[in-house]
Amino acid sequence: MIIRCDTREQNPLIFEPARAVRGTIATFDYAIEGDQNAFAVERKSLADLIQSLAMSRSFTRELKKIRRARSIHHMPRIFYVVEANREDVDHFDYSVFMRGRVTPQFIYRQLSILEYVHDVHIIFSGDALGAARDVHRILKRRAEDLKAQEADS
Repeated sequence: MIIRCDTREQNPLIFEPARAVRGTIATFDYAIEGDQNAFAVERKSLADLIQSLAMSRSFTRELKKIRRARSIHHMPRIFYVVEANREDVDHFDYSVFMRGRVTPQFIYRQLSILEYVHDVHIIFSGDALGAARDVHRILKRRAEDLKAQEADS
């Protein structure tokens, strides 16, 4: 299995023992080479996740990305892999948001909207090493599904 990493990823994850290549992925960040238009995984740092959920314009952009993945690419499942622990949401420095309305409770509410309303699987992986492990695990499962579908044809 070869993992494709989107060219817009600034600090690509390192996968061992899988091989990774750089290339364009229309939606999200990591996919199996050759399957990037049908299934991909989004990777987020804690700061990126919180900004995506806290800023109304960013949240709208995330929801558009999710809808595009479902409607145009017919992605069966959507995964967000976060390089942090869930508890890190409580300890984030929210003072960067000037209006002071962004709190951990608000972020948890936004997460529940992604999870419950939009059926997005959010995996808190701890760090980059954990994120690489989880992205690899998800893509490996996808590869197994593709192989099974091929065998059934």
